[in-house]
Amino acid sequence: MSFAQQLKQEIYEARPMEREEQIAQAYGLLLFSKNFSKQALSIQTEHEQTARLFCDYIIDLIGIKTSILYSEFEKKNGSVIYTAVVEADEDRINILHFFGHSPDEVNLRINMQNIRSEKSLKAFISGAYLVCGNITDPRKNYHLEFVTPHMHLCKDLITLISSVLDTPKLTQRRSAYIAYIKESEAIEDIMTYMGATNCSLQLMNVKIYKDVRNKVNRVTNCETANIEKTVAAAAAQLEDINYIFDTRGIDFLSDDLRELAELRADNPEMSLRELGEALSTPLTRSGVNHRLKRLSKIADELRQKKSEKRR
Repeated sequence: MSFAQQLKQEIYEARPMEREEQIAQAYGLLLFSKNFSKQALSIQTEHEQTARLFCDYIIDLIGIKTSILYSEFEKKNGSVIYTAVVEADEDRINILHFFGHSPDEVNLRINMQNIRSEKSLKAFISGAYLVCGNITDPRKNYHLEFVTPHMHLCKDLITLISSVLDTPKLTQRRSAYIAYIKESEAIEDIMTYMGATNCSLQLMNVKIYKDVRNKVNRVTNCETANIEKTVAAAAAQLEDINYIFDTRGIDFLSDDLRELAELRADNPEMSLRELGEALSTPLTRSGVNHRLKRLSKIADELRQKKSEKRR
């Protein structure tokens, strides 16, 4: 089961028992379904329990039974689409009247008479999400959205959500209007608000895992960069030391520089700190670095003299 399916399943299992909340959830479910008008009243979803809840609410709350046509259709990819249609004109009009809507409405708006308390607001938002909501797998991205073809309905939903939670953003995708949330904490809040606490905790765990993984990657990248820098520096130091040895011999150097040059030549993998600790008279990291710069300067001067002789 995908994360999106888990979320809808958890919302479905947390459905309210009190009539006022059931009316609010049924209202959100029907209002944001595929069709909610005198001409057509239907739902189409990949979540079986949502389609059955659509039918149950119409039967239990409104008393309409005979004109609901329920069906299942399997797509080529193996997924199943569940649909429920209210076929009788009279029943569709009765459902609209039950929720305070006129059969002749042009622009759908939310009728606040069906949302009388914060509990009913939670139920309404959860009902709307069941039928028009979607969420991206948090392992890939943080994105939760409500999709509807009705602009005013989408704006009304944003206003309702913003009265209790962070305000969703509004965008248009072809002929649909989308209220969406991309901040992980805001997504956690709305999932918890809709009754899906387990999914909210799951998203938190994904965030923790991502944060730890990113920190490990940053540390690893930093360590890798430091190693590469150390290797490159050691290679340049060895080149200078070998050049001095080849052109002037080991005795050309003073005792302190000769000891460090021999130590570096024998231990190219050592860090500056390790080199300093291995000297007969230990040196700090900066002290070792200073002597190595002196060796580099000597090598550059020898190269310069050799270059001048050739001219």
